[in-house]
Amino acid sequence: MWSLLGGYMLLPSSLDVDVDLLPPLDKLGVTSLATLMLCWVYGSRVPRPRRSVLLYVLAGVLVLSPLLTSLNNSEELRALKMSIPGFYPLTALKFCGRNLLMIVPMYIGSRFLSSERARAELLKALPTAMVFYSLPMLFEIRMSPQLHRWVYGYFPHESFAQAIRGSGFRPVVFFPHPLVLALFTAMALLAALVLVRERQRIVGQKPALVAAYLSGLLVLCKTLGAAIYAILLAPLVLLTRPRTWVKVACAVSLVACAYPLLRNNGLAPTQVVSQVASTVSADRLKSFQTRVENEDALLAKANEKPWFGWGGWGRNRIYDKWTGQDISVTDGGWIIVYGCWGWAGYLGLYGLLAFALFRAHRAVGKEITPANLTRGGLALLLAVCIVDSIPNSGSLSWVFVLAGSIASTAQARRKSPAPRKAVAERVAAPQMAGA
Repeated sequence: MWSLLGGYMLLPSSLDVDVDLLPPLDKLGVTSLATLMLCWVYGSRVPRPRRSVLLYVLAGVLVLSPLLTSLNNSEELRALKMSIPGFYPLTALKFCGRNLLMIVPMYIGSRFLSSERARAELLKALPTAMVFYSLPMLFEIRMSPQLHRWVYGYFPHESFAQAIRGSGFRPVVFFPHPLVLALFTAMALLAALVLVRERQRIVGQKPALVAAYLSGLLVLCKTLGAAIYAILLAPLVLLTRPRTWVKVACAVSLVACAYPLLRNNGLAPTQVVSQVASTVSADRLKSFQTRVENEDALLAKANEKPWFGWGGWGRNRIYDKWTGQDISVTDGGWIIVYGCWGWAGYLGLYGLLAFALFRAHRAVGKEITPANLTRGGLALLLAVCIVDSIPNSGSLSWVFVLAGSIASTAQARRKSPAPRKAVAERVAAPQMAGA
């Protein structure tokens, strides 16, 4: 758990080690493999959980979707002097390996973080890590985002201007983008609020005090989207039952699974969001409208090959027919997955996350117990990442460990009336004996 979090929070972002015939290794891939090896060496005392056949099917579809894509994308794409090679099966194997590396944290969460104690530690790890991480964040808020450049020699994002908001700075530290770090801060805040319900201390302090501190830190991140997640979900966490949290999370996952269909039929609430953005500022409205226009164009191209997509190497993007220049802006993670791998890869990815949430729905009861609070809290955090993958990319890379942990809930709650029947038989037995 700490090796995954530590690697994601401290290793350099936007850096891949790409070797021929092998999947590219980024910081999540390196930490996932290292953590998996350590887990295999030291083993686990947790019994191996039961896994549904559907879980293996969805994982297999996600991993093999690039291979299916390669069967219909051997043609070369041209625009004047620009040329993109075909997407062949040998190339697809690299992407299959990359998708396999992506879900390694899900296996780790399912196999080694499936106990109630491990889930509780996983929930507590987020606000604990963020309390310590707040020190470099506060430094960058005051002095500008320079730590990644000082330590690793480069800035993790192509535009430093996106780390500037108003007259101040948004922290980046070792994350790929200020938005991703702000989302992580919002999730740590929500986890702290769950621990308020559980009355569990964080770094020796009262959880309410830590939650208040993280709230101030989130404000300093100057990111509207992450703040909206926290504002909307904080009352839900503090005032409702864990069962309600999981129901909301499941509803979100279903909408995400059907989002390309909703977008194609004009059912996505883009107009509502546009009106809300106009009340914030003209710049936010212009930015959102540009994003929607780009998504419309990318979606139209993706619909030309809806089942298995266009493949990698930027084949899903749009190029100017006169200059050959790439004119696409791919912000949302959903349109990247749908454009590259079609419905096969899309449902493989979002179906896995939805499967985990529905497993949590079967396991979380109506009672307000520490176990239900922990499971419901992890499910809600996973739902936040799913929602954020619609407007942004990069938010689904590390949350598979959460999905694996809640997908491995021991046994689904049985709704069989057998216990009542047994009690009735015990009550009726003396009466029959007396007769």
